[in-house]
Amino acid sequence: METRYIGNEEAIQQLPQSLARLMSLERFHLHRKELFQNESRDASFDRRYFPQNCGAFKLPCYWVQRRHLYVYGCQSTEQDELKFFRDKASDEEVLFPIHPMTLSHYKKVLAKVGAEDATTAGRGIWAVPTSSTRTLLCWPDREPEKAVFVKTSLHSPIFGDRHLYLKKVGRSVGLSQLILDPGSNLPPALKCFAEPVGFVPRQLQDAGVIIRSIPQEIKNNRVLAVPLFSLMGGDATHKPVFLTLLEQSGAHPLKLIEDTLCAPFAKLWLEMTMRSGLMLEAHGQDLMLALLPNLVPSGVFFYRDFEGLQVDWELRRAYGLSGPEHMPRAWSWNDTYAGWGYRSSQLVWYKLHTSLFAYMHLVLNEINLSLCEWQGRGLLGGEKFGRDDVTMIFSRAMIRAIEEMFEFRVAAEYNIYRSLKRFVLDLMKLRLRLLRARKGS
Repeated sequence: METRYIGNEEAIQQLPQSLARLMSLERFHLHRKELFQNESRDASFDRRYFPQNCGAFKLPCYWVQRRHLYVYGCQSTEQDELKFFRDKASDEEVLFPIHPMTLSHYKKVLAKVGAEDATTAGRGIWAVPTSSTRTLLCWPDREPEKAVFVKTSLHSPIFGDRHLYLKKVGRSVGLSQLILDPGSNLPPALKCFAEPVGFVPRQLQDAGVIIRSIPQEIKNNRVLAVPLFSLMGGDATHKPVFLTLLEQSGAHPLKLIEDTLCAPFAKLWLEMTMRSGLMLEAHGQDLMLALLPNLVPSGVFFYRDFEGLQVDWELRRAYGLSGPEHMPRAWSWNDTYAGWGYRSSQLVWYKLHTSLFAYMHLVLNEINLSLCEWQGRGLLGGEKFGRDDVTMIFSRAMIRAIEEMFEFRVAAEYNIYRSLKRFVLDLMKLRLRLLRARKGS
């Protein structure tokens, strides 16, 4: 199928500058997009909906009576954002958004429940795909201050299984409630895109939707959220963000990486895992760097997409932190919150390993490869980079942070990336010591 551009570029200019810049990163600074846009799996998918080929389009939306949906969570009445609920004399209704490529999947159910096409009753809602394609930035026409992200179900094998089943929607909303609870002990160096509400058709339980709120500091241009993949991604006309930061700072590349991606994240990761019992899916799409308007890193990371977050429930109980009792689908706790649905994913060892591997392999190793590539192309000078320079910097920062934060000494300095199982065993020893200390107090 021939690929052509689709959508309206002018509508994107309605957005505040920080959101418009974020969407430029999401669309034109993709890194290794062939890994998550495997076109050989589905020749029928309209490639114009890939983010790099797509501007703003009008999103299909339908008003559906709430009784026809499973609804998890609720939308804040205080937040100035697109509203997905309305009261009518007969029943409360929910605004149900659908990705254009899966509209045919819903048609029979929409007709059966008497859904009302929302696009006929107003100005319509603009949508722009992000790097994940199925997740869309959406806002009512000429009301960009109400923008939200909408995570849709996308039924194409190009992307793997991107159905939002009941347990996935419940899990995401529940973990969003957990991590953003005031008693959750969230470190100040981490901010999150909340997922306050999601809904799934009762007659189509593989086709849900999750609504994702946008932090106010991004909407009002106080900070720019930079997906970590965009540090390395780009093309002939879109320079990788890391090269821009390097030019502006004048720092040595490895020093800039140490100060922005290694030392701060090592402390944040340890704080999250060993004091909050929360393990991020820390790859380049879900994790974002917060930059000030002058493009100086603020020391804060943003996290989005709670589907991949993992929890150490035993450690949280030992610290007296909030649990899942009042979260969506708490009655099916083991299936929804214990892991990812298979036995090994419930093991704390596995969760720690998965989180660290995502960051070290998909972020740090990739930026190391990028340094070598840029140097080979003459974009960077100086001494030749080694294949493990970045992961070794992170390893030293992590081992040093463990000693400083927990007075726990790792036997020797080594590259965690190359000996990850060994390091996770060290972490399990630290975790056991923390558990014993809490139980003895």
